[in-house]
Amino acid sequence: MTITAVDQGNVGGLSGGEVTISQEVVSGGTIYITAVRTSAGLQGVGTSFVPSTQGGGIARNLNLVDAKADTGVSLTATATGGAMGISRTAGTSLVLLGEATSSNAKTDKAFWEVNLPTTYVTNANIPVNVYAAILGTGTLTAASCTLTVAAYSEVNGVETALTVSSAQTIVAAGTVYGYTITGAGLVAGNNIGIELVGLVTTSSGANTLEIGGISYVA
Repeated sequence: MTITAVDQGNVGGLSGGEVTISQEVVSGGTIYITAVRTSAGLQGVGTSFVPSTQGGGIARNLNLVDAKADTGVSLTATATGGAMGISRTAGTSLVLLGEATSSNAKTDKAFWEVNLPTTYVTNANIPVNVYAAILGTGTLTAASCTLTVAAYSEVNGVETALTVSSAQTIVAAGTVYGYTITGAGLVAGNNIGIELVGLVTTSSGANTLEIGGISYVA
């Protein structure tokens, strides 16, 4: 058990006071015990339990302009060769766009590297939310329009795939799609890669994947 004195001196107007916080790691999380003592004796005790399965609870947006191609190089303004493009109109919009279909299928990717923050709880799963839409007036092949999230650990130049929930079918209307990266083995400070893979298929006409935002919670 770890015990930390967080304040000493006058507590509640009484001299000789001290506030201590004790913590004990148990199965499923950590128990914190707070005790207040003064020269008159023990004044109060409080306990709380923080489960290890929770994340930091902060949604952290990934900058669209920081996205990279699958090769790791910076994106350009035009989607090409399987890489999304950055489309910005000042004061109006900032999105990632895929390549336009032409009665065919187009697969485009965008990749980010992040460091897990100090609030990340060891082994906690990481929710990822993506806002996506399909633009255009072509005829979509619904079951073949999908959005996948892939994730990788990055250690000393070695990249290893992490487990992520399955690909989802996407529709034309702007929608937030939720995914989960399995956090087993991850700790705060780890460097990981997060990648979007969008597939748009049309039987006639042109359509384009649009990514309006991506965030993870840790």
